[in-house]
Amino acid sequence: RFIMSEVLSLEITSNATEFPYEKKFPSTMTLLDVKKKLELVVGALAETMKVELRSAEGSFVASLTDDAKTLAALGVKDGMHLYVVDSTGANEDLKDASMIEKYEMNDKEYDMRENSVRAWKKKMLEEQGEKKEGGEDKKEDAEAKAAEGIKVADRCEIRVAGQMARRGRVAFVGTTSFNKDGIWVGVQYDEPVGKNDGSVQGVRYFECMDKYGGFVRPTSVAVGDFPELAIDDDMDEI
Repeated sequence: RFIMSEVLSLEITSNATEFPYEKKFPSTMTLLDVKKKLELVVGALAETMKVELRSAEGSFVASLTDDAKTLAALGVKDGMHLYVVDSTGANEDLKDASMIEKYEMNDKEYDMRENSVRAWKKKMLEEQGEKKEGGEDKKEDAEAKAAEGIKVADRCEIRVAGQMARRGRVAFVGTTSFNKDGIWVGVQYDEPVGKNDGSVQGVRYFECMDKYGGFVRPTSVAVGDFPELAIDDDMDEI
């Protein structure tokens, strides 16, 4: 007899990152299979993972230790939180931002770019003269510095305070007509978590499906080896 399996939407965090990920699993999946699905997410092998079940509000519920049991049998419910720790501590290296390889461009090539950070800074200095010291100037400098390490086609993770981390590909870096204040990064997300299709107010900056595009400030963008976190293949068999 065919049995419907409940799909559980769970928030995943680990000792390697404070940014949560939302993953979906069938309630009939075993804890061991879940761990294998999380290897790329938390940067640890399934056999070295220790999993702690927490409520949707973040309070401790139980330590999950029986790999053979299903999520349903372990009492995992939709909306709960899994906190994963690598018992070897090896994934702590993921916290080191210096591990992320940065793209470098020579000065001559960079000067030829019309919508680059350097071109924007030059224009701002010409229009405003000497920059005034203040909080707004420091913010602009931080955005410009962050943008210099971002290029089109980079894999990235978007980290905005109070929001779930989102992953995708950089599709645009430069100034925009919808907001001329500083540099913006256009992102094509892996999932429909954006606000547009790469165009804003009738101006197209890149191509993507609707709700897969978005624009964020450079300081919210981390580039590096961020693989796509797609909905698990197991879902096709439910």
